[in-house]
Amino acid sequence: MGGPARLARIDRMAPKKSRELSRLRELCALELPTPLVMPTLLAELHALVPSSRNLFDWCDGEGALTRYCIEGPVDEAVARLYFDEFHNRREAEAMPSFDQALRSGAVLHSAAALDTPRFLNSSLYAEIWRPQGFRYRVELIVRSPLGQPLGSLVLYRGPGEPCFTAAEEARLLPLLPHLAKALQRDAVPRCAPAEWQPAPERAESLLLDEAGQLRHASSGARRLLMLAGPGPGPQRADATDTVLAALHVAARQGPCTRLVDSPWGRFEFRARRLDALDGAAPCWTEVQLRRFEPQALADERRLQAFELSTGQAAVARLLLQGLAQAEVAQRLAVAPSTVVDHTRKLYQRLGVRSARELADKVRR
Repeated sequence: MGGPARLARIDRMAPKKSRELSRLRELCALELPTPLVMPTLLAELHALVPSSRNLFDWCDGEGALTRYCIEGPVDEAVARLYFDEFHNRREAEAMPSFDQALRSGAVLHSAAALDTPRFLNSSLYAEIWRPQGFRYRVELIVRSPLGQPLGSLVLYRGPGEPCFTAAEEARLLPLLPHLAKALQRDAVPRCAPAEWQPAPERAESLLLDEAGQLRHASSGARRLLMLAGPGPGPQRADATDTVLAALHVAARQGPCTRLVDSPWGRFEFRARRLDALDGAAPCWTEVQLRRFEPQALADERRLQAFELSTGQAAVARLLLQGLAQAEVAQRLAVAPSTVVDHTRKLYQRLGVRSARELADKVRR
């Protein structure tokens, strides 16, 4: 299965008013770099097609993997083994390698193709997939209008879950043109967002010993540490090690905070010294780590929870940016009376009377 013509036919066949697909399209349309949006998009994707974990790979103009975003904890040992031995090498023993999948011209690589004894008996499955709880996989290649690969969207299911059906796989295809537009916008340099909000995932904890070495971490802390640096990828550098070392020293004078911006968001490190119950024991340092996301992304996710009409949501987005109703009409290229009508219905639905009350309601 592949080719733009096939993709276009599936897109026309997709339900025009699919709420799940509409939410994903709006996320793709946000004027933000895709690494900032991708964690939310992968999470929202579960409503369109249920899965256990989702992944997105970015590739450069030559088709080489540059970075990836995956839900849940990252097993660094397994990731290192994959890039050292399997990526574009031994994985070809069991399935098309990453570069082969990109060069094939196909849009969709079905889960049924890997539901075979050959794959389940392979080293790739035993050493990489099974330790991470992966059993089934559907992969979609995102391409530019000229056919250049831009990235790879992958959904996984674990042992005991059903294989992806052809209908579920087809449900994903209409999303690809919107992802492609978002990825192509990444080529345009952008300023960092002016406002940030805590991301939906919980804060994570780390413990540094008396020498500043990381000794203990909560389940998601290693993933957040990687995202605070360049992010997970084939050649990842531990840029956050220097941040932890500086916090360990600074915390001797009292609680301290550091903010770090990366392609994946803003990260807040809060550190404090822990007193030893035994006076002779060395003191350790506790670090709380939290990711922040752009205000526009947080607004979009909260707006979607209100289940507004398309027109009401479009007006609400611009009102939240501080635009007057006349400016909203200009931006949307509609009559001012249309914006007035949408605004009236929007306010009634949410029980507010002004743009300020709207912002308070959405962001509360």
